[in-house]
Amino acid sequence: MALRDDEQRRLAEIERRLSEEDPRLARRLAHLGSAYLSRSIVTFVALCACFVAGLALVAAGTQLRFWPVSVVGIVLAVGVPTVVTWRVWLRGPR
Repeated sequence: MALRDDEQRRLAEIERRLSEEDPRLARRLAHLGSAYLSRSIVTFVALCACFVAGLALVAAGTQLRFWPVSVVGIVLAVGVPTVVTWRVWLRGPR
């Protein structure tokens, strides 16, 4: 459904004032309509995938009775998420 001309003008004026008053908020709102994923969401999903893959390697290493596979799984499930979380925590909020 298309907007009428006066509604489009009012909306354009609101957008212009918002961009002048709070450019940071205007940039964040511009990303809302796009297929934008924040870095924190991507990081969280990657850490979950890393954890699950690590658990699978631990289980496989246990089944095969081959301890190096289990060690790699433990590092992947515990070590990588710990290091990434530590680095994010040290960087602080943005």
